[in-house]
Amino acid sequence: MGAFNVVSTSVRCPRCGSLVSVRIQFKFGDTSQHEYVLGDELRWGGNDVGLPGQGHVVVDGVSEEPCPICGYVNEWNFYVHICYDVIERVASATGEFDFVGAGSTFIVLVG
Repeated sequence: MGAFNVVSTSVRCPRCGSLVSVRIQFKFGDTSQHEYVLGDELRWGGNDVGLPGQGHVVVDGVSEEPCPICGYVNEWNFYVHICYDVIERVASATGEFDFVGAGSTFIVLVG
């Protein structure tokens, strides 16, 4: 995945339904291995991906590890929602956003 950042949060495993802690890699902001939690403001001014100050950006994310309960790892992808440089929420990927078609790891929903 190259240079990225990580947001740590709790999510429900799509296989067993357990609420588990995960580390989700994403590429937006200063991609210099920064560690974040929900509510944190992104850092900028280094290895930047995207532009600061966007109203709402959805970023492609992927879990670093399998589910600690059942071992699920297949396509455990997420959407990281960032509003005005603050990590607002993480949601399981549903296919709603086409990062391949966009040619980017993020999509600006509100500039």
